[in-house]
Amino acid sequence: MKQRILLIAFFLTTVTFTAYGQSLIVMDGVHMPKDSITKNELVSSLNGFLEQKEGPNKENKFVLKEDLLAMSALLDEIKGMEKSAKRKDDHFYKACLTNIVKLDSDDFLVQLAYTGMAENAPVLRASFKLLAKKKDGQFYFYSVLKQNTIAWKTKKLNNITFHFKDTFDAANANAYLKAVNSYDARLKTPVTPFDFYFCDNFPEVQQVLGIDYNLGYTGIKYDDISSHENNTNLEINGGYDGPLRFDPHDLWHDRLYRVLSTDVINRPVDEGCAYLYGGSWGTSWEQVLPMFKKYALEHPDADWLNLYINTTNFVDGAKPMKIAYAINALIVRKLEKEKGFAPVMELLSCGKREQGDDNYFKALEKVNGISKAGFNSAVWGLIKE
Repeated sequence: MKQRILLIAFFLTTVTFTAYGQSLIVMDGVHMPKDSITKNELVSSLNGFLEQKEGPNKENKFVLKEDLLAMSALLDEIKGMEKSAKRKDDHFYKACLTNIVKLDSDDFLVQLAYTGMAENAPVLRASFKLLAKKKDGQFYFYSVLKQNTIAWKTKKLNNITFHFKDTFDAANANAYLKAVNSYDARLKTPVTPFDFYFCDNFPEVQQVLGIDYNLGYTGIKYDDISSHENNTNLEINGGYDGPLRFDPHDLWHDRLYRVLSTDVINRPVDEGCAYLYGGSWGTSWEQVLPMFKKYALEHPDADWLNLYINTTNFVDGAKPMKIAYAINALIVRKLEKEKGFAPVMELLSCGKREQGDDNYFKALEKVNGISKAGFNSAVWGLIKE
């Protein structure tokens, strides 16, 4: 009982500042700026920043524009932090100001945490570290990425600047450059500036960007965080459990989302392209295809239409592979070879998957003549090719 009282008292011993329609909880013990004007400007700007965080990053009036690319990556991580899917509560976690450090007259280090109370115990969702710069009567926020990597070395290959600590990984850098260029060439996107950071693992990715903790990332060794703003690109790479230190499959998705909205992308087609160009779960397409053909050989009476609509696996287990994705990889391969990539883009953008996949089959018949009624025989033909 005593412990519960102390925990509740911890959350009650706070000050709440409200501005721009948002409430920021300032935890007890935070050393606020002594100057009241600076203090109010900082808290007011921070509230404004949080209020606008769910909108487009480049439209957030409290982001330091010179650091938009890196701050966009951090902002994407902060979005939706109030929500708890487990508790079905979109406002369970509260934004708490946990630390302010004055670096100089106009610059501060700020730390935020998203916390809630469950069964009389505090629950930490995430905590973030960011920098604040005072300018023109308000504060602008920017990431700690450049500060944390100021001693790193750089190497530029074409349009990509690689950032690394000690040794330049030329093999992976060239493989990444080749993959990006091949995807962008298909998508007809212009060559744009790119910053790529080689981190040892995903915890280091979070550390250099300013993510002190994220409940959803616990136990994850390899992953990356990226952003795209104003025709510039950022990739903070934390390795990958495969022959390369990046996943060509996920890289395809990342490049596609630069040119097509997820509101119109048909996922099975998108995944089919990712299978074809980047494999699945670290397994290349040259390895995936024989696995799919083996399934077809073992199921001579397969109803591909039914299997497609029901998203059936042809490989089960911890790393499943889906029949719909493999079929689309075959369709895209043939379509691109015979007609170029334009009809593939049309198929990709036929709309989100719907029950029965009617929008997909309508687009499929338009771009290459495969009807829903003739789907089974068409798939068998593709497999035999």
